[in-house]
Amino acid sequence: MRIWILLIGVLFLNGCVNQNLENFCGTSTLSECSSDSDCVSDGCSGEICRSVNDESYMTACEWKDCYEKNNIECKCVENKCSFK
Repeated sequence: MRIWILLIGVLFLNGCVNQNLENFCGTSTLSECSSDSDCVSDGCSGEICRSVNDESYMTACEWKDCYEKNNIECKCVENKCSFK
């Protein structure tokens, strides 16, 4: 069962690209926020931008290079947690 969950997660995140950040491998939950401190990077490589109120995400660790190369931060953008 764990393998299926991991496989589904890998397939989902492998196709995710934030619409505002071409060639970036991460994704944002677009959860509500009022300041940058309401948003955190999550996942093994920090490739998920989510609200501190959202549940934590478990992801594969294969996006670390992509995340670090782009020098992008998880912030509160127009009251939604998103990479910028």
